[in-house]
Amino acid sequence: MLYEIGDGISIVAGYPGLFLTKHDSLVIADVHLGFESSISESGIYVPRRQLAKTLETLDEMIKITKPARVIINGDLKHDFSRLLRQEREEIVKLIDFLRSKGVGEIIVVRGNHDNYVSLVLRDLGVNFVDKLIIGKIMITHGHELFDPRKYDVEIIIIGHEHPSISLRDELGIAYKFQCFLKGKLITNHEIVVLAHMSLYASGNPVTLDRESYLSPIVKKYGLIEYFKPYIVDKEVGVLELPMLKDLVMM
Repeated sequence: MLYEIGDGISIVAGYPGLFLTKHDSLVIADVHLGFESSISESGIYVPRRQLAKTLETLDEMIKITKPARVIINGDLKHDFSRLLRQEREEIVKLIDFLRSKGVGEIIVVRGNHDNYVSLVLRDLGVNFVDKLIIGKIMITHGHELFDPRKYDVEIIIIGHEHPSISLRDELGIAYKFQCFLKGKLITNHEIVVLAHMSLYASGNPVTLDRESYLSPIVKKYGLIEYFKPYIVDKEVGVLELPMLKDLVMM
């Protein structure tokens, strides 16, 4: 099931994926493969569950969308300083999995964690780019500042934020959900912030405080009070919430 949030732009209901209907493309972000190895070096042991969960989630989204192209919008891997063995092995397994599901083209957009990954992707025949423009849509990870007015696009899709929102039930118990954000920039562009794929990402709470956001694009250009969250959850699918300016008043 798809939940349309714009012309030809839909959330894959219940999942952290965006489907661009006119371009037959599934877009995801912030996979952070190799997290378990990276965190183990600080003395914290985490079972290696993320790759299996990632492939399971991708399998479900591919069944729904049957995309010709998959775009990974940054932070395919986790470690900043090098390419870990686990990262290399899991990147290969991920790309092999996508191809086994009939995905004809795979593109990785560079994220701030994606150092030292270019040679692996080149050997796998995967395009690795700083920004991707398809039609009137720009796909960029969101960790670097640029002026959107310099590009002939109408919509900017970013990751990087790992947006999340907490809701309380009638007993006052808070539940945290990952979400997409959709809104406007002061440059009159639309922006979509992707939900994260990582199993271990805690999520960055969405607020009206501009300084709480990670992306310099959102910080400088975002009309944050008009951003609208879309919760994604396997049980409920998609839950569209009011704009942030109205949500904080409820």
